[in-house]
Amino acid sequence: MESVTTTMQDLAAPHSCGSQVAVRPRVSVIIVTYCSGEELPACIGSLQEQSVPVEIFLVDNASPDDTGKIVSDYAAQYPNVRAILNQDNLGLAAGNNVPLGKCLGDYILILNPDTLLRKDALARMVEFLDQNSDVTVVGPKSVYPDGTPHSSFHRRWGIGHILLWRVLPFRFARSYYDKYSSYQFEDKLFVSGACLMIRRTTYELIGGYDPEYFLTVEDACDVCIRARKAAGRVVFLPEAEVMHIGGRSGEHAPYLVVWGCYHGSFYHFLKHKGKLQALIVFVLLLVSSSLRSLIASVMGIFNPKYREIAHTYGKVSWNLLVRNPFRAREWGRTVSAFNSASASARSAQGPSS
Repeated sequence: MESVTTTMQDLAAPHSCGSQVAVRPRVSVIIVTYCSGEELPACIGSLQEQSVPVEIFLVDNASPDDTGKIVSDYAAQYPNVRAILNQDNLGLAAGNNVPLGKCLGDYILILNPDTLLRKDALARMVEFLDQNSDVTVVGPKSVYPDGTPHSSFHRRWGIGHILLWRVLPFRFARSYYDKYSSYQFEDKLFVSGACLMIRRTTYELIGGYDPEYFLTVEDACDVCIRARKAAGRVVFLPEAEVMHIGGRSGEHAPYLVVWGCYHGSFYHFLKHKGKLQALIVFVLLLVSSSLRSLIASVMGIFNPKYREIAHTYGKVSWNLLVRNPFRAREWGRTVSAFNSASASARSAQGPSS
């Protein structure tokens, strides 16, 4: 359930948005927030400075702090901003689906609140999609605050990536990809969900994000895979840049982040790779979480801060054992139901434009 606050006028009519005057939004921006009050001012400011007319949906996932009020205040301040206040934390994927059917832009921009768009980033992505009808998803180059680029796409996603991103310490995987990625224009398997632009027709056609993903890199991978099958190419566009700080919301809910990542990886391989690879991923994740819990427990003897880490990974290990797809048949039903719904939507709407 949700409660909606809006000061948005008829979006088809002329209205002002910051310094811009827009007749109709070219881009519908969806930003899911959770304890994101500190990041929002810079993010919204960068959007309002873009030359492209936008409408902005701020979807708050029941933040326990004052983020909901901040979101509502932005809706009251700007006529092109709508606040959607969820009563529960639906997760990132499901949160991105809440504005489905309400967007008026030609394109939808999925954007994290801890991002800042470079001044011409939106225009570059819109222009590229306008000129390339065979492309359905485009992602910009993500950079750190100092301008150094960091990983914002993947050509593949297999068991080796689970070893790097879920088993080894995160800083190793991040450092490796940041250093050795080729930030060149290229078709990709998927681009980062921190800033992902997709044609609205495609987003509606595939039914948005699969809500079974709560918070994980694989949610964007899944969207891009389905978008490519339904409508066209997925392209990394380095000429467009976005500054991405990363990890801010996750600091407020460490267990949800870890479980969301592990659950999402598990679910993704079951959905796209089959039971054998899903079983291998299950073993890797269980070993990883168990070892992390054990090591943190030992370190917690000397430093109390590690005790919470031990508890988090211990709980994740337990949930992997009791809530995995080989024990919970509803996982298979969830996959089938979501795929059937997406297929029905494609059949009903016909070829996308």
